[in-house]
Amino acid sequence: MNLQQLEYILALDIHRNHVKAAEHCHVTQPTLSMMVKKLEGELGVKIFDKSQPLKPTPSGELIISRARQILQEIKNLKEFIRNEKDSIEGEFRLGIIPTLAPYLLPRFLNEFLDDHPGTSFTVMELQTQDIIRYLKTNRLDLAILVTPIDDKEIREIPVFYEPILLYTSEKLKYYLQNKISLKSLTYDNLLMLEEGHCFRGQVENLCSGKGKKKHHHQLNYQSGSFETLKAMVDNNYGYTLIPELSVNVKSKHVKHFISPEPVREVSLAVHNGFLKEMLLIKLRNAILKSIPAHFKKNDKYVRIRWD
Repeated sequence: MNLQQLEYILALDIHRNHVKAAEHCHVTQPTLSMMVKKLEGELGVKIFDKSQPLKPTPSGELIISRARQILQEIKNLKEFIRNEKDSIEGEFRLGIIPTLAPYLLPRFLNEFLDDHPGTSFTVMELQTQDIIRYLKTNRLDLAILVTPIDDKEIREIPVFYEPILLYTSEKLKYYLQNKISLKSLTYDNLLMLEEGHCFRGQVENLCSGKGKKKHHHQLNYQSGSFETLKAMVDNNYGYTLIPELSVNVKSKHVKHFISPEPVREVSLAVHNGFLKEMLLIKLRNAILKSIPAHFKKNDKYVRIRWD
């Protein structure tokens, strides 16, 4: 049984003629007759009395009535989905990773909420793995995080590509260089975020696979924030890697990498069943409006995985 067969029996009930019903459904008369006969076979009852004029059997009347209700519910469901896709109003739970939240949200969120007074957010700062789990268990509606996630249940909508920069103390060789080669990175004097942050994984991916090994040195400092890492570097404790939104690019401590520069891909993420398509469109546009132009398109970069 399928919806097409239900549409065919409704058309027959209206027109009481196979040819006219077929024309109404834009199929050939033999096709319509065959599909109705197949439905009768599946249900084990005759839906139409073939005597002239054509009319439903008593059982057919009941089936046609239920078919009409089912098709109306399908129509209502489609209308609901269409309205949901076009609407952005409602209360939403937004997850965002800690290495993005303080640098990205202030750029766009207040203006977005002012422009859309019927929309509200409850914002939660969460690690990437928690965000993925919360999206899957309906504890979050949408999220902003670093991708790719490569999870079949999660839809990723890339928004921008944020350059990764080097932040160095004055005591290191990097301070005197205009641009830094990725090949020159070592674990010596490198300060990183603590375990659990996706950005730590990106840093490890940048520093690994080049024959470098972690060396013993007096300070092995792991922080929970970029602000602490920058403060340590400002006081001549090594160097760190840092996303551009979190730093003053005019600082003498900040160094860009030689092209192609490393970037992190920042995306919106939702569960595959999320319906508010217009919300995603408007939110993405608001974010793009708030960030530097060179984040939006840059063909000369290397996307660094976080995991």
